[in-house]
Amino acid sequence: MRNPPRRASRRVPPFAAVGSVVWTVREGKENEFHGQLLQSDYRSPHPVREPSLGEVLRLPDGSGPWRVVDWKLTNRTASPGNVLVVEPFGD
Repeated sequence: MRNPPRRASRRVPPFAAVGSVVWTVREGKENEFHGQLLQSDYRSPHPVREPSLGEVLRLPDGSGPWRVVDWKLTNRTASPGNVLVVEPFGD
């Protein structure tokens, strides 16, 4: 009797399912990097790309939608100086 074929499954570690940059999200306008803090330690839910200008997103706390109007990136991926500036989007 032959062994039944096995299915190979690949498990993706949880850290690989989100973006690599840790962002501080602040409400404001273009060039306003010190607005109201909405969330620290935000990671993009997309595993390959980071949020871009004009992109609409919701934060993990359920707030939003927010539109990205500016961003600033330091030379470290886990720096509080990595800032996404967002404004309310829609109604």
